[in-house]
Formats: sequence, C-alpha cells, structure tokens
Amino acid sequence: MNQETVQIFGDGVMAEIALMGAELQVLKAKEGRNVLWQKDDIHWNRVAPNLFPIVGRLKGDAYTVGGASYSMRQHGFARDQKFVVEEQNESSVLLGFMWSEQTLAVYPFAFHFQVRYRFDGSVLWVDYVTENRGDVEMLYSVGGHPGFALRGALEGHSLVFSQAGQRTGFSAERRLIEGGYYTGKTEMVDVTSGVLTLSDALFESDAIVFNDPVFDAVTLLDSQGDAMLDFYCWEWDAVGFWTKPGAPFFCIEPWWGWADDVDSDGRFESKSGLHKLAPGEVETVSYGLGLR
Repeated sequence: MNQETVQIFGDGVMAEIALMGAELQVLKAKEGRNVLWQKDDIHWNRVAPNLFPIVGRLKGDAYTVGGASYSMRQHGFARDQKFVVEEQNESSVLLGFMWSEQTLAVYPFAFHFQVRYRFDGSVLWVDYVTENRGDVEMLYSVGGHPGFALRGALEGHSLVFSQAGQRTGFSAERRLIEGGYYTGKTEMVDVTSGVLTLSDALFESDAIVFNDPVFDAVTLLDSQGDAMLDFYCWEWDAVGFWTKPGAPFFCIEPWWGWADDVDSDGRFESKSGLHKLAPGEVETVSYGLGLR
C-alpha cells in the first residue's frame, strides 16, 4: 500500500501532512481538535496548499519567457504534485519534488522544490526550500495558503498584530483585487489599535493583501476573545487574509510574490514580486504556527 500521509510530533502537538502537494492536513494538540479546516467541494477543496512557482493568477493564465509562451493555472502546480519523503524523524519531515519534462512544458526552469515541516517545541515551522538546478537565472514565487477552522461564524473573530512580541498598531494600504488581478487601486485599512475585527463584508471583493507587512506575528481570536493560534513570519514580502462570505474557514497566507496587475504585459521577466536564483543557488523562506 502506497504511503499517502506522514505524521510528526512536537511538545504535546502533532501534524499530519499529505504527500500530494506536501499539504498540511492536521495540526492539533494530541488530545485536542484540528485547527485546520476540513475541505469540501462547496466552499473550498483545499486545506493548506503550497504555492509554487507562482503566487496568485497570471493575466489570462499565460506568460512568456524569452519570447516563448506558456500557460499556468493560479498558484502554480506544486499543490497538485506528489512529493516524496527525502528525510524524516519524529519531529520533522522534508518533502520534495523536481522538475520534469511535464513541468518544463508549463515552466521553463529546472528546480528542486522542498517543503520542510519541523517542530520547535510546540510551534510548527514550514520551510520552503527552492534550488535552481538549471544553467540560467530562475524566476519564481512561493507562498503558503493554510485555512483554519472557525469557531462559528466569522463575525466576531479578530486578528491581533504584533512586532517583536509587542502588539503593534498601523494603517496600511490594502491592494484591491478584481477578477484575481490587482487593479492598481488601494484602500486604507486602519488598525491603529492593533486589532482587526473580521466580518464577511471585508472579503466581498477578495482577499485583504498587505505588501511589506509592518508586523511579524498575527494571533487569531474567536468571537469570545480566546486565542486560537499564533502565526509567525519574519520575512514575508506580502500577506493575504482570505475567506469566502459564509464559509467556515479563514486563511492567513504568507507570500513571496503575488498575482499580476490588470495591465500586466505578460512578460515573466517584468513581473513584479518574483524572486531570482542564480544557477545552483538555494533560497529558504519560512513561517510558523503555534497552537493556543
């Protein structure tokens, strides 16, 4: 029987990861409930997909590199690839997959992409490790998209923002999205209290996206004010907060890249937000999840 999932354990917590997409499926205290939502075909058929080699949508789901044309679906293809276990012990697992003739048909770069899940005490860290295995500069984006189970309706849940362990207030421009693309317009979001009360109305158009976040941690609170989880990221280029009105989940998405603008020229070389790797170069970015 083929192995379909792996489990790892931290201090009083456990995680279960599917080999398909290297997708986190379960994160819970050993005697507690899963903080991740359980997918369905009504609201969203993913749990915590890994986004590679693009984040978001390309204009027309197409692009060019060096004058050659390619097509790629939103968020890339890693979420639909079966990874292999490259390393594993009780508290960590390293999953990976490599370029192939099939990936070259939609993305003309040779790569080794790995997702490492590792417990540091009770905090689960997710590392994205990207290596350029080709002989030309590689362009890519990567990101996470974990969805968390709400405790009842979204109304009344809230986010608390912090920087270096201290609650931080801020005002920032939210990049507006239409049809999956950035319109170039923004809307000011005032979070000077350091707390954002969530509601379906906030997400009627699409995700809330902040570039260059001024915070490095977000705590999700339920409607009673009880902390559900802490989300850590020291190095994100952008963060997206997303749900669907009436859906029983909420996503906190660390991004190293983003979707196309409505006026994108389709050239991958000019796409904003992409990371670049020289031949043989490796880059690692990370985020963490702490249960309450």
